[in-house]
Amino acid sequence: MRLTSGAEALVARVVTTDGVAGYGFSLGPEATPSRDRAPWDALGRSRNLPLYALFGRKMRERIDVVHETDERMTIDPFAMLSIEAALAECRGRETLCLVAPGGHPWELSYCVALAAALSGDVRILVSKGRPATIVVSDAPGIAIDWSLEPGFAAIRWYTPGG
Repeated sequence: MRLTSGAEALVARVVTTDGVAGYGFSLGPEATPSRDRAPWDALGRSRNLPLYALFGRKMRERIDVVHETDERMTIDPFAMLSIEAALAECRGRETLCLVAPGGHPWELSYCVALAAALSGDVRILVSKGRPATIVVSDAPGIAIDWSLEPGFAAIRWYTPGG
């Protein structure tokens, strides 16, 4: 899918046996992260739970978005091929910055969903845009507002037998 910015995104869709759809994305060339995020989103949506609740409890209400940090504190969750790998890499750190490489709202939502389940001082690092504070969403799944990209609504999903 082509984003409004001109960048390309890979978007995956998974439907549970009870008909709940979940979506995942990758803004890089690797499709694995989008295929990994979609079932987690579907699971959260089908259970009416936010992503963080599938991994524990909400550890914070807000996440700060920053521009600068000590490089030793940064982890790029988009370089990990799975949510479990990203969480394993992050757990146990006292101070951590999750990198949202392009600062796209989908990236920020995913980082917030991960950060909500982590203890310690957790922030999101972006290279552009204004520093901000993002409230942790209690919406089911990854809590991404897919409508932010008009191209998403235009996707015609394959439905077996349909």
